[in-house]
Amino acid sequence: MKGVLSLFSVVLLLFSVLCVPLQAEEKATKAESSVIPGEFLVLFPQRDVVLSFEGKERSAAAAVMLDMQAEYLRVKYGVAVESTFSAISETTGKGMFFVRCEKAKENTELQEKLLREMRADPLIEAVSPNESRKMI
Repeated sequence: MKGVLSLFSVVLLLFSVLCVPLQAEEKATKAESSVIPGEFLVLFPQRDVVLSFEGKERSAAAAVMLDMQAEYLRVKYGVAVESTFSAISETTGKGMFFVRCEKAKENTELQEKLLREMRADPLIEAVSPNESRKMI
């Protein structure tokens, strides 16, 4: 009797160890995502000149690059640069921005137009709408 209980305990333990992570993985893949209107993440291509510097000089070169790219986004697309990712820029030489367009927030046609135009821009590597993901 005691051996059967031990075997049952081992089987139950194995089942819980093997099956519970699978259920958690299934739930994680069912996470809902929704686009936040008027918000985008923009990535510029790598600038080797930034990577040619070290230390404070690299930080300064990245800051200048980010300022120029932010101004480009403001002037050409009329978006507000909410934040830059300077650590990524210093490490990779790529400018990365979180931008917002208030007009596109209420106008889905304008949002799609901005997305298409920025994606077609040869000076920009990638653009994606900002998304919110809910895990529960």
